[in-house]
Amino acid sequence: MDTFDAIFGRRSISRLVDPAPSGDDLRRILSAGAAAPDHGELRPWKFIVLAGDAKAAFGQVLAEAYVARVPSPQPAALEKERTKLGRAPLVVVVGAVRRASDAVPWPEQENAAAAAAQNIVLAATALGYGSMWRTGDPSYDPNVKAALGLSPDDAIVGFIYIGTPREDKTKPAREPDLDGLVEEWRP
Repeated sequence: MDTFDAIFGRRSISRLVDPAPSGDDLRRILSAGAAAPDHGELRPWKFIVLAGDAKAAFGQVLAEAYVARVPSPQPAALEKERTKLGRAPLVVVVGAVRRASDAVPWPEQENAAAAAAQNIVLAATALGYGSMWRTGDPSYDPNVKAALGLSPDDAIVGFIYIGTPREDKTKPAREPDLDGLVEEWRP
């Protein structure tokens, strides 16, 4: 797929089904993430792949973290937290891992991890898969970070849901409207 076709064709699909990328496709998607712009070649990211039983087990981590954050959680909300990873057959958690550097400040490292996440969703699109980049409270939760092997100083850039869009859930490509978004600076 052409680069611009992937960019304009990338759409957030909230519910995805099998097949998910595996083998060479998954490796290509993660390699695209690792090819993100990276000031200082610090590789300030970590990709955690959740699939199958591991995805279900991590749902329990999300539920326990939710209980720790929310006093008296409602049973339906707790169940939603436990099962939300089921919205796709594969989830890649993109972590921004703080690297010691005098030359590259933390915000630049976190931005590099976000660029890696963007490369992942574009690569998934180019290979014919659907995706959804999600964040929310679990992204900032220290218990969730710890369960993923991240330190409190690291960040979760996003939970990237990947799979195949159902036929009735595909979305047409669109070219963004630049009206009001671009200006030319003049001294």
